[in-house]
Amino acid sequence: MEMQNLNVKYANHTKILKLDPFMLYVRVQRLDDPEKTINCLVVKHALTLYYQLQADAQLALYGHYNQRHQFVINKFMVGQPTKILAS
Repeated sequence: MEMQNLNVKYANHTKILKLDPFMLYVRVQRLDDPEKTINCLVVKHALTLYYQLQADAQLALYGHYNQRHQFVINKFMVGQPTKILAS
């Protein structure tokens, strides 16, 4: 399990997978390659991420890939959406 940092943009797709423990599925796009989408799972502080997500927000993620090639998020930081920064 090799930990990695990713700078991504929220692709406006979220799904609640489980309620106890709260598990969240998030689809993101890489900033350097917008065509490539990454499927992410988050359990640790998932409710906080769900509350903070806004459309087109930039995210800094720290975690690892599991056997199904999903990125499992351990830590995250949510930035402002690009629309708000531009205005």
